[in-house]
Parts: sequence; C-alpha cells; structure tokens
Amino acid sequence: MNKKEQQYSKIQWFFLVIFIPVVFAIILFSIILSFMGVNVIDQTKQVVSNVPILSNYVKTEEQILEEEEKANIEELTAKLNQREIEIGRLETTVNSKEEEIESLLDEIDLLMSQLAELQDAQLEVFADYEEIGKLYEAMAPQNAARIISELPDDKAAIHLSFMKTDTKADILAQLPPEEAAQLISLISE
Repeated sequence: MNKKEQQYSKIQWFFLVIFIPVVFAIILFSIILSFMGVNVIDQTKQVVSNVPILSNYVKTEEQILEEEEKANIEELTAKLNQREIEIGRLETTVNSKEEEIESLLDEIDLLMSQLAELQDAQLEVFADYEEIGKLYEAMAPQNAARIISELPDDKAAIHLSFMKTDTKADILAQLPPEEAAQLISLISE
C-alpha cells in the first residue's frame, strides 16, 4: 500500500506543483495579452500550425480560407460545366427552330404563289362571267330566259348574279314561277 500512496503522491505533486500553476499562468498571460490587443487565439493557431504533428489538427484562418476557396472553385467549375451543357442544348434547339422557321417560310412562299395563281384564275373567271352578264343584258328578256332555263340551276344562278337588277328581274319574270323561285333562292345563298 505504501507504494500506491507514493505513486499517488507523485501524481498529486505533479498536478499541484507543476500542471495547475502552468495552466493558470498560461490563462493569466492570455488574458493580459488580450487586454493589450494581441489576438492570442490566432497567435496560438499560428504557432501550433508550424508544429509538425499538431498542424494536422489545427488550421489557421488562411488555411480555412484556402479550403473554402478550393471548395468554391470546385462548385463554380461544376456549375460552369452544367451551364455549358445547357448552352449547347439550347444552341441545338435554336438551330432546329431556325431550320423549322426557314422551312415554314418556304412553305409560306409556295402557298402565297399558289394563292396568287388562284386569284388570277378567279379574276379571269370573274371577267368571263361579267362578259356573259353583259351578253344577257344585250338580249331580249324572252331569249335570255330560254337560254337560262336550259342551264343547270347553279350555273344559271351564277349567270344571273352578274347582271344588273333590272335585267335580272325581266329575265326571271319570263321563267316559270317554280324555276324563278329556285334561282332566286340560289342567288340569295
């Protein structure tokens, strides 16, 4: 038992005489330096970062900032790559849309030329019907009525629609009432 007591007393002596006073002195010295304007924590980190084994566990603000910058650079690089992929996809979409627009413009040009041709043909037909209407107006109403009664109803209605109202009335008066009613009905549609 005596050995154990001696062993305890050596440990107690070490803590009471060396360890506690040293810790107290370090704390007191840190407080005094803090009041003097010295940043004790940063200075301690700086000193400890130079010690080979302890430098792995303690990092200075510069090292922390460097690590944060590296992380930010990696994050921004990943975002940049993602944006470049997105830009490539959008450029492909724009190119396909431009091709589609060009094909639609070509189709519009084709349709416009077809429309112009149809309008020209329609103007020719319109001119022909006006010419026929003038022929009927030059005839006697009885003769014009006989010719119109021989035509199919839809053609007769078209011919009548290109005549003046007075001539049209004279010709319809010469036709049988059922046929005249049928033609008036077709003209009004």
